Amino acid sequence: MANNINIKDCIHISSGKWEAGVCARFGGNMIYLRYDGRDVFRPLTDEELIAKNPYIQGSPILLPANRTYLGKFSFEGVDYELPITEPRTNSHLHGLVHRAEFELLSVSASEVTLRYSNRGEVYPFKFDITVTYSVSENGVSQKYVITNTDSKNMPYTFCLHSTFVEPEEFVMPVKCRQEHDDIDIPTGRFVPLTEQEEKYNTGSPSKNVSVCGYYVSAGNTARIDDILYTVSDNFDCWITYNARGLAGYTCIEPQAGLVNGLNIEGGCRILAPGESETYTTKYAHI
Repeated sequence: MANNINIKDCIHISSGKWEAGVCARFGGNMIYLRYDGRDVFRPLTDEELIAKNPYIQGSPILLPANRTYLGKFSFEGVDYELPITEPRTNSHLHGLVHRAEFELLSVSASEVTLRYSNRGEVYPFKFDITVTYSVSENGVSQKYVITNTDSKNMPYTFCLHSTFVEPEEFVMPVKCRQEHDDIDIPTGRFVPLTEQEEKYNTGSPSKNVSVCGYYVSAGNTARIDDILYTVSDNFDCWITYNARGLAGYTCIEPQAGLVNGLNIEGGCRILAPGESETYTTKYAHI
């Protein structure tokens, strides 16, 4: 698995005013995105190493998503254990797909398709994930196809840790919050939005404001200043994080399933052997 990356590692695709860079060897991540010459995602420099925090560069693929408390879960009578990757919360954080090397299937000036085949290295179920990034004059589209290649059912949660340049204002359609404790582990309760969180639905500042939480979705299109971020309806949650509004970025993350969803009844998705699920996203300029 790759430990660091810079812009020279990218496959560059573009069309019209849009350009993007995708790195096959570092999680198949679209690590930069630009519109009309300006950065939409948190910018990457040649010198920057992201081994210490790979989640805040581009749009890393998280499977299983967010935190799995104690790194343990049970499914269909079998106990599973994942490595503890966040000692602070004693949790498995964000899976390991974001560090895996993807196979390049095809590439053109405006589109790239990659695939990662897990045989147990990053998750105790066999699966393929195929990702296609397409750039046109109208925006940038992503398609993720997750296929269970195992002989048993596969539970999973899935998220894209999309990390934008800190906006003046963002909109994220949400209806309630998945409550968590002091170390960010869900309590099992869903609570109403606070007055500040209600503003997420109509327009909220982000700079110098702490924005952090797990939310049940109330719609499939977010807005980050003048960029629309539209995701498929099978993403049922939004996650947000901005390092207290002091770091120059805001993460607006579509997620399928709940945080710690592998340990919550109905909190994860299940694929039967041979079954696939497709997730899509699109970035467009208003």
